[in-house]
Amino acid sequence: MTGTSSTESLELAQIVFYATAFIPALFCFVKHRRHGLTGWLYVMAMCGLRLVGNGMAYHSLSTIGEANLTAQIISGIGLSPILLAALGILHEANHSIQERLPNILQGAGLLVPHLSILAGIALSAASKGKSYLLEAGMVVLALGWLMIVSFTAISLRSDSDSLRIDHEKKLLLAVTVALPLLGVRVIYSLAVAFADGRASGGSLAVQVIFGTIPEFLVVINYISAGIVTRNLAQECAGFTKPEPLQQDLMETFR
Repeated sequence: MTGTSSTESLELAQIVFYATAFIPALFCFVKHRRHGLTGWLYVMAMCGLRLVGNGMAYHSLSTIGEANLTAQIISGIGLSPILLAALGILHEANHSIQERLPNILQGAGLLVPHLSILAGIALSAASKGKSYLLEAGMVVLALGWLMIVSFTAISLRSDSDSLRIDHEKKLLLAVTVALPLLGVRVIYSLAVAFADGRASGGSLAVQVIFGTIPEFLVVINYISAGIVTRNLAQECAGFTKPEPLQQDLMETFR
C-alpha cells in the first residue's frame, strides 16, 4: 500500500510540474517566434505528452502489467520531444552564423537526427507486446542523442562561435548543460527496456533519480534559458551580419 501511495504521489508531482511548466514554455514559444519555433514547440509537446502519460499511469496503477507496459511505451515517446527540443534550440543558437557553419548543421544535415528520433518514436509506439521493438526504439533514440551531442560539439568548436549574438550563446550553453542530463535519462530508458521485461524501472528511488529528476532539470534549464533570451527575435531582427572579410577580421582580433 505504501509503495502504491508513493508511486501515486510521484505521478501527481509530475502532473503538477508539467502542467506548471507548460505555461512558461508557451510564453517562450510566443516570444522566440519563427527562428525558435521548433525548439519551443517540442518543449510544449514534451509537457503535453508527460501530462497525458502520467495521467494515464496514475489512473491505471491497479492494472499493473498493462500499466507498466503502457508506461514504457509512453516513456519512449515522451523522451523524443525533449531530445528534439535540444536540436531545435541548438538550431536557434546557430541562427546568426548559420551560413558559416559546416553543411551538416544546415538543412538536410539536421534531418538525420530528426529522422532517427522520429524512428525511435515509431518503434516505441508500435512495441505493445513486442519488447524487441521497444528495445530497438530506445537504441535509435540513443543514437539520436549521440548525434545531437556531436552537432553541439561541432557548434562549440566552430570558427565563428565567437560571433554569436549574446542570447544565442546562452541558448547554446543551455543545450550543452542539458545533454549530460539527457544522457542519464536515455541510458536509464535503455536499461529499463532491456531489463528482461521488468517494466517497473527499478525502485521508486531509482525512478526518481534517473528518470524524473533529469527530465525536471532539463525542462527547467530549457525554460530558464528561453525566458532569459525572450528578446532574441528582436535582437536578430536588428542584427546586421558582417561581410565575410569583416567577420574574418573580427575573429582575428578576438
